[in-house]
Amino acid sequence: MFLVTNIVTKKQKRNGIKAQIQKKIGASVAGVMAIVTIVVVVVVYRLLTSANNTQLQKDSQAAALDVEKYFVPFERMVEQQAIHKDIIKYLNTTGAGQRMDDNALYSVVLDVMKAEKKLDDANVMSMFIVDIDADGGITSDGYVSESGFNVESRAWYECVRLEKTILTEPYLDVGTGEMVVSVATPIFDGGQIIGISGVDISIGEIKELMAGYTIGKEGFTILLSQSGKILYHQNESLIDTLIQDMDITSNVVTAVEEQRTELMRYEANGEEKWGYVSPVGDSGLVTLSCIPSGQYYSSLVSAVVVLVLVFVGGFTFIIVVMSKVSAKIIEPLIELNDAAMQLADGNLNVTLNVQTGDEVGDLGRSIGKTVARLKEYINYIDEIAEVLAHMAEGKFAIYLKYEYAGEFQKVKEALIHISDSMREVMTNIAESSGHVSAGSDELAKAAQGIAEGAEMQAAAVQELLATTTTVVEQVKDNRDDSNKSATYTKEVADMMEASRQQMATMRDAMDKIKESSNKVVGIIKTIEDIAEQTNLLSLNASIEAARAGEAGKGFAVVAGEIGSLANESANAVNTTRNLIKVSTDEVERGNTIVNDVVEALKQATDRVEIVNEMIQNSAQTAEIQLQSMNQIRVGVEEISQSIQDNSAVAEETSATSEELAAQAVVLNEQVQRFEL
Repeated sequence: MFLVTNIVTKKQKRNGIKAQIQKKIGASVAGVMAIVTIVVVVVVYRLLTSANNTQLQKDSQAAALDVEKYFVPFERMVEQQAIHKDIIKYLNTTGAGQRMDDNALYSVVLDVMKAEKKLDDANVMSMFIVDIDADGGITSDGYVSESGFNVESRAWYECVRLEKTILTEPYLDVGTGEMVVSVATPIFDGGQIIGISGVDISIGEIKELMAGYTIGKEGFTILLSQSGKILYHQNESLIDTLIQDMDITSNVVTAVEEQRTELMRYEANGEEKWGYVSPVGDSGLVTLSCIPSGQYYSSLVSAVVVLVLVFVGGFTFIIVVMSKVSAKIIEPLIELNDAAMQLADGNLNVTLNVQTGDEVGDLGRSIGKTVARLKEYINYIDEIAEVLAHMAEGKFAIYLKYEYAGEFQKVKEALIHISDSMREVMTNIAESSGHVSAGSDELAKAAQGIAEGAEMQAAAVQELLATTTTVVEQVKDNRDDSNKSATYTKEVADMMEASRQQMATMRDAMDKIKESSNKVVGIIKTIEDIAEQTNLLSLNASIEAARAGEAGKGFAVVAGEIGSLANESANAVNTTRNLIKVSTDEVERGNTIVNDVVEALKQATDRVEIVNEMIQNSAQTAEIQLQSMNQIRVGVEEISQSIQDNSAVAEETSATSEELAAQAVVLNEQVQRFEL
């Protein structure tokens, strides 16, 4: 017993309240802290990514705005030059094919352009004026275009098509070897474009401007043209190259070409980056601020590390506090457990010293009261055991001397009720066993008579079943014959219907022959009219030939022959008409006969269909009779089986009745053993 108690105690220590508190509360706290940490990480992730995205957007837009502002003075410069009255007069007075320096206003315009250039001599490479009609141009450094200068082939000519100030794609100036951008605007006079005012600008200052836009340690901003040419990059070796030629994902190239404002994640040279694309106004230039993904997520990683450290420290602190609190709760519970183990071993002399004012103290006092009550219950248990022993010996008359308290009062009432019930039951069993013994003899005799009658019924039913089976076979043969007759009459009806349809087709053909004959009669009538006219013409020809004398003899012969031919044609036509009339009469006669045959076939088909329907009805009736006879046969078989089963049951009942009589005698002997 001590070994079992020791094992249970060790198991309780492993799975005790302290361990459960640490496991359940610790798991709950860990789960809550994990959820809180995840939520915080998600929130921090969103905040940091939003901050990074905002920073990328602001840097890109700020760079785009500064680049746009950089070109504003130059746009104003060319627009001021485009409305200068001397330049407009100069372009209007320069004729087609005339050299630009042959105009008297050439020196005046040249001085105007030189003065404009001096306003920003460091960045302005040259000013230029283009005459569209003359297909020529001049620059502020004295250059005059020669013949063959094609204005429309120049990039800045796009301003004429768009009718607004434009910024061209950057290009390499051959004279200076620098990257140059042209700002051009159309020159209007009376609503008509007569020329172009432009300025070539060095983008060296733009590169210095872009170099000032850095993002953190490794981030920077790229400046690109709409065609994808890199105007500024932290890596100078990439300047003047196309972004399409770089190892970069296509979403960046598409955003630059389509001038989209977009935040994107992309890969360049196998390295993942984040960037923000921002167009520079309407200039066609694009800024792309970008940082490596490591820098983009560095703040998030730091925040996650801090949160994990806080989580581990907080969880450790909570576990230590729970361990100390649970130890104070467990000490009185251990004492109560020891007392309960002694009670389980049968030792009721248990003393409890649990003085805490919480629920554990209440539990200790309740266990003390329980021990006192258990000592009183021992007397009840002894008396109940004695009474049950008497009842086991067949003595149902009992007497209980103690006044039972609590739930034991129900036990006392139950014992008394059992005693009274068993005495009454035994008395009734004794009386019933006598009646059962007498009734079982009578039941055996009746069962034997039923068995004999069932055998006679079974023989009669077997004869009825054989007769029914014969009738079923005959009805089945009749049904098969009816089905065959119905099939044959259906085939005959189909054949007669086909013949009727063929006769109708022949009637239609004869109608068409009649119609064709009538048409031929009409044609014959036309031929007769032609023959009469021919005769008349022949007669007139003969008269005219007679008047002509000797010269008309040959014509008279021909006229005679024509008259003879007309008479023969008339005779042939009459003969043909008579033959066609005979054919038409025969066709009408044949048509009448065909109609009579069709009507006769229709009546015969109707009669055959009526006969077929009657045969089918007969077949259906035979089928119904067959089903009815099958049901009768099945019913007779079931009756036969039931009679056989009844016969067997009757025999079994007879045997059971005899056995019941014997058991009734034994039951009566057993009841006599009880003291009532």
